[in-house]
Amino acid sequence: MRALRGVLFDIDGTLLDTREEWARAFNAALARAGRPPVSLDAITPWIGFPFDRILSEGFHVPPADVPRIAAAFIEEEMAILAHGVRAFPGVPEMLASLGPWAVAAVSNKASSASREALRLADLLDRFGAVVGGDQVARKKPAPDGVLRAADILRIPVDACAIVGDTENDVLAGKAAGARTIGVTWGYGGRRRLEAAGVAHLVETPAALPPLLRALTPSTGT
Repeated sequence: MRALRGVLFDIDGTLLDTREEWARAFNAALARAGRPPVSLDAITPWIGFPFDRILSEGFHVPPADVPRIAAAFIEEEMAILAHGVRAFPGVPEMLASLGPWAVAAVSNKASSASREALRLADLLDRFGAVVGGDQVARKKPAPDGVLRAADILRIPVDACAIVGDTENDVLAGKAAGARTIGVTWGYGGRRRLEAAGVAHLVETPAALPPLLRALTPSTGT
């Protein structure tokens, strides 16, 4: 197994606690289409899924309405992000300690919103690549974003680990051939991560660097 050289992070629910902002943008987009709002508890389990799937499977939006609601969501999310976002406690310190590894972000959200959210949280300069869902043919749980991030970093994907809070991150990582690390402080939860076959779990951001160090010694080429 190759030594670990790259760490690929999900954003929402892993690095940033954006649940309330995400729900506000979602409901604002629904309102623009004349649809009623949904509760925070109803939307939280869907954060991190491809947006068209959230609308069609999660909230039974007719296919004809999906494109305009998706476009409205991007506008609303950017407006809400301008008021600020917050990293989960311990995340900035954890990222600052990842000097030995190349770091990228892989999100299903639009690349513009991904970069802006990281910038507003004062985290953007730590990332060698930010891959949004609009930059790949297929969003997570497909492997496309993971593969693209590894390619941008110029690191073999099997020398990368993806860190995320939902089964979509785990499934994308496994499909790409990356190692998978689940975080239990996000929106997916331990049970969903384990059901997806996650290789490792961490309970706090501070627990991640020691795990990465344990995965880094090379046992092969």
